[in-house]
Amino acid sequence: MIYLTGELVEKYKNGERELSLDLGRNVTMVTHELDGLPLDEVRGDFVYAWDGKELWKVAVFDDGLYRLRMMKGKPILEIDGLRMHLVKDFKDVFDYSKLVVRALRIRQSDVVLDTCMGLGYTAIAASKKADKVTAIELSPAVLAMAKWNPWSRELFERKRIEVIGEKDCFDYIKDAPGGKFTKIIHDPPRFSKAGDLYSRKFYTELRRVCKEGALMFHYVGSLGKKKRNIMGEVAARLEECGWKVMKKDERLQGILAKAV
Repeated sequence: MIYLTGELVEKYKNGERELSLDLGRNVTMVTHELDGLPLDEVRGDFVYAWDGKELWKVAVFDDGLYRLRMMKGKPILEIDGLRMHLVKDFKDVFDYSKLVVRALRIRQSDVVLDTCMGLGYTAIAASKKADKVTAIELSPAVLAMAKWNPWSRELFERKRIEVIGEKDCFDYIKDAPGGKFTKIIHDPPRFSKAGDLYSRKFYTELRRVCKEGALMFHYVGSLGKKKRNIMGEVAARLEECGWKVMKKDERLQGILAKAV
């Protein structure tokens, strides 16, 4: 598979040949790989893929437009124009995931649950240290983006990662045994889209499937000082459901909590 962007095509047309054809994972000397490809059809800031026969946008419509978009040299997931990654205050797209893993103090003995996988960058970062990572993704459109994304390849290749696709994470944890996990990555859609994933019932179930002393990083997001204080509401709700709030991290826009 060859991946193309408007920026890459422009460089190629200007004579550059040391380029990446897999969205930045590897840089190679391009010789005849792009001969005969309809490069003029690569437009805007979409990511395109060439499968040897057809050029197509790496995007799908489901309940909105899901697509890969390049940001700081790496692909992120965008839904209806909204970025699904914190990138503004980070030099690298992967910095957020690395900092979450560091905050959770993930070790070789840990069994990790990633409730809302997305492109899986945080699950992949966690798998480099943990014994096992279970990553859940409900949306078939998001799963498609992950399968097409070269940077998500480890999700489907690493033995330490189990991907559970097209399943609601709430349904999954209701069936999971108690005390199974030692670390939780909870990065849900915004409150208006998935209010049940911010509920007391859900937090109580998360606590049940965790061992005592387990840590959870819960992404909350930022609505601005003049709007609703979701961070404060989430912190109070967690405290009611068997969690002790350890830190409110403004940079990562989330809460670190401990199962007590």
